[in-house]
Amino acid sequence: MLVEPPSEEDETTYILKLETNKKHIIKALENVKKGNLVFVYLDEYEKIVFETQIYEVEED
Repeated sequence: MLVEPPSEEDETTYILKLETNKKHIIKALENVKKGNLVFVYLDEYEKIVFETQIYEVEED
């Protein structure tokens, strides 16, 4: 089992190191403040994904 040593850096600090991530998070926070929210119902999403997947069986 791989165990990483504790880090002084939390996930937020790590994610915000990249400018693209930082811009995306700031934009998302602005959308929340404006009430621009997208609700995703995971049960419905999973049903759609699993119903549309095509499984191919490989024969030897």
